Amino acid sequence: MIIDSLSVPSALLRVLQQGRWVAPGRSSSTYREVFGDDAVAPQFLPLSRMTANRRWLDDIPEDYRGFYLGQPGRQSPPGDVDPDRSLLIGDLGPDRPFALDYRPSSAAPSVIYLSAAADWIEVAPNIEMLIERLGI
Repeated sequence: MIIDSLSVPSALLRVLQQGRWVAPGRSSSTYREVFGDDAVAPQFLPLSRMTANRRWLDDIPEDYRGFYLGQPGRQSPPGDVDPDRSLLIGDLGPDRPFALDYRPSSAAPSVIYLSAAADWIEVAPNIEMLIERLGI
């Protein structure tokens, strides 16, 4: 499956089709272990919301877009997100999205998260590792 010219990894499609792409309970320590933050209102997006990918930035007032885009980081790469080379797949609550980042590899995108420190950080080198770490 292709969304906005980005190939959705088969592992993600598989857990979506099996109904397993569901956020663990909010009180789960898994979020702190995987993302480094606690979850407030976690949502793992269904495929129908992923297909609306490019519109997520349009829904944010222009004054705040810079916050969501971030800045390239040297200490905690990547630091930023490229909306044209990423696919939102969930969030941990308001202002805490996570996405597939296709910049390092079109075939095996990494998983990045907008942390509480307002930097996009890599939380998994690929979706398979994220699925494993989340236990889903």
